[in-house]
Amino acid sequence: MRCPKCGGENPDDAQLCRSCSCVLKRADTPQSKTQIKGSKSVVFAVTLAGLSVILAISVRPTLAFLAAAFGFLISIWSIAETIRGKKKLTAKRIAIALFILLQMILLTYWRIDTAPIPKDYTINDIRSAAPEYNHTYRLLQSLADKNDDLMDAAAIGLSREDLKNLEEINNIFKEDDFQTVSQQLQANAQSILSIWQNAKKGKDILAKLDTFPEIADLTEPFIKHEFSWVKNFRRLILLYRSYICLQSCTGNQEAAVGELIRLHSILKKISLNARSLILELVCIACFAVDIEMTNFIITNPETSDETLLVLREHVLALSDEHTTLRNGLIFEYLTFKNELMKITKEPRLRYSFFAPLKLNSTLRLFRNFCDKWIGVAEHRTQIEEFQVWPALYPNLPARIESQGKLPWYYRTYNPLGSFFAVLLTPAIERVITIRTKLQIHSDLLQIVLDKRLGREVNLKARAYSDEYIVDVENKKVFSPGPAKLKKAYVELRRAFNTYKIIKFV
Repeated sequence: MRCPKCGGENPDDAQLCRSCSCVLKRADTPQSKTQIKGSKSVVFAVTLAGLSVILAISVRPTLAFLAAAFGFLISIWSIAETIRGKKKLTAKRIAIALFILLQMILLTYWRIDTAPIPKDYTINDIRSAAPEYNHTYRLLQSLADKNDDLMDAAAIGLSREDLKNLEEINNIFKEDDFQTVSQQLQANAQSILSIWQNAKKGKDILAKLDTFPEIADLTEPFIKHEFSWVKNFRRLILLYRSYICLQSCTGNQEAAVGELIRLHSILKKISLNARSLILELVCIACFAVDIEMTNFIITNPETSDETLLVLREHVLALSDEHTTLRNGLIFEYLTFKNELMKITKEPRLRYSFFAPLKLNSTLRLFRNFCDKWIGVAEHRTQIEEFQVWPALYPNLPARIESQGKLPWYYRTYNPLGSFFAVLLTPAIERVITIRTKLQIHSDLLQIVLDKRLGREVNLKARAYSDEYIVDVENKKVFSPGPAKLKKAYVELRRAFNTYKIIKFV
């Protein structure tokens, strides 16, 4: 080894020069290279950390996040290089401190939630009956049996045998031919009249409800709802269908139309103030049965024009107020909000540094979902969305898709909120499809009535912005909209010179 001072030669392992006692040291050792390399990486990471703070102050959220993220990764790499190269303890401490600092910056950035929704929905945004009619919902709930384990329906006066016979009678309506249904109903007339007489308790409740101009819905926006009365309400609707159609085919049109008008009135009152989507779906299903009964009376060739005029006056097309989903969707949002606020009060979430649930961002996400489908149901195209990201974040697209999916980057930002949003999202597309079918059936019923009365037929469709398509040659009227809804049509019956509604397939 040559001495850098005097130029004398020394052994390779010598530490001092034999001539001038100068300290000898290798110029390029792996340790020094590692130290220089490690030091440069630490300096670079420190620079990025400072840059992220400056960018955050300058409201450059995306660049600030990227700078902090790169600095975080470089600090990890620097620590690894320091340990592997046995670098000095001071540089190692700097790298570890920098790692902790950048980790805190990233976690703090990740913890930020957006602001609360200004002027958010409240229970007052849901259409409801006047306070003096609040007891009507309790009267409706009296249809429920106190013991759900019973096989009978004591609350409406039906025994187990009555329920069994009622189910068998309902199978008659699976037939589409008027004559076949009429004959089978008359063959089971005694059983139908017996069940009708036994159900006096349930009919009295419905008759009392009809005396009120409105029926209130007192359901509170919480997941636990009390809908045990729906089972017996459905049974009464099916019993009304059997009785009304029997009276029609046996020539007692006055009794049939009278009961039909009363039932139609009750259904309209319930649907008008229904809060939850569940109750709105129940009303839609009952309206479908109501339309089927009306069509049966119209299809009957013995039905007089006077009876048809009464139906035309009282059984009008369902208005948008009776089929809207606004109440139900706002109620779903309020339910979601209340349940989410209860979850955020859990100590493990409330004091967690990682904050896996962003309350305000989750509510904005679900609110956008509900507002979108309210707009679809009301045929509105302009729908204002709330930003689901904090102000320091880039406004990336984040919406709940129809299949309940969310972008991966939003799930990373709000993992627990994404889970609850997807879990509690209702199958609203299916609900809107069912409601659309009901609107089409309601429109077709008006075509049936007007055609039978010899009036001008209005083919304008409410469900879509198109008109019903008349196929004169095949004697059919097709509905507008998606292809799957065009399977629903009205077939012209030559025998009675009227229309018959065919069920959706």
